[in-house]
Amino acid sequence: MAADVLVPLIVFMTPVALYFTKHYFRIKEKQLELQTQGVKLLPEASAAESARIKELEERVQNLESIVIALDSERSALPGRTASTLPKAEDAGARLLPAQAAKPVEPT
Repeated sequence: MAADVLVPLIVFMTPVALYFTKHYFRIKEKQLELQTQGVKLLPEASAAESARIKELEERVQNLESIVIALDSERSALPGRTASTLPKAEDAGARLLPAQAAKPVEPT
C-alpha cells in the first residue's frame, strides 16, 4: 500500500528536488563571488531610516505597555481571572517623547 504512493511520489519529486538544489547552489555561488569582490548585498540603512526604525520600536513598546495596563485593569474587575500578562508596573510603562510633554487626560 505504501509503495503505491511512495514510488510515484519519488519519481515525480526527484526532478523537482534536483532543479531547486541546482539553482539554490548556483545562487549561493554567485553570492560568495560578490562577497569576495567586496560588493555589499544589502545597502546600509541611512540615518533617516535608522531614526524611523527607532521611532517604530518606541511606538511598539508604548503599545505593549498600554495592552499590559489594560489587561491588568480587566483582570481587576470582579468575576475575572488573573491574566498571564505581567502587571503594568513590571513592564515599565513608557511614553513617546512627544507624549511625555503633553499631560494625559483621564477618560
